Amino acid sequence: MNITIVNFKGGVGKSMIAHQLITGFEFRGCEIDPYGSLSDRLPERVERIDIQQKHIPRPEGEMIFDFGGFDDIKLDQAISYSDLIIIPFIPTLETIQGTVDTLVRVASANKPILMVPNMSQKENDIQDAKFVFEETLGFEIEMFPIPMSVALQTAINENRSILELAKQGGIKAYAYKKSSKLMDDLHSKIREYEHE
Repeated sequence: MNITIVNFKGGVGKSMIAHQLITGFEFRGCEIDPYGSLSDRLPERVERIDIQQKHIPRPEGEMIFDFGGFDDIKLDQAISYSDLIIIPFIPTLETIQGTVDTLVRVASANKPILMVPNMSQKENDIQDAKFVFEETLGFEIEMFPIPMSVALQTAINENRSILELAKQGGIKAYAYKKSSKLMDDLHSKIREYEHE
């Protein structure tokens, strides 16, 4: 299964989701983000694609395309290889417009889209965003919220899978278990889109 993670808006959690899927679920990564650090953090598992490159390689095995905040032909290539498009966003007015632009851009590919409201705190904000997205596109969109989590940020800082941190035992592990279950649930949700 191949997945494109994209939003033209920066700082919405694209690389965090990509990192956790790669470290926790054996995906490989393809980083198409001039400002990204995923390939530096995981050099054995993530290939960086230079912004000047015209083509991305056909994936072997299961691939996450972590697409940064720009738009070019490589986005079309990544989507054409993908079974699912994940669009993370922060459910605030400031990020919704950039997210709408991304949605409109990728919707024409007719691939399943999973919206991931990241660092979400209020259910109303998620519902408001869902309404805007569905009004814009004219069809329903599935949401998978990821609440604000210090545990996930710790996993990124330590360059480890949250699943691994949850298994280490002790008082810390308790704090990681909730986020670990969340990543497990996200992975299960993603698998529902396999070869749709």
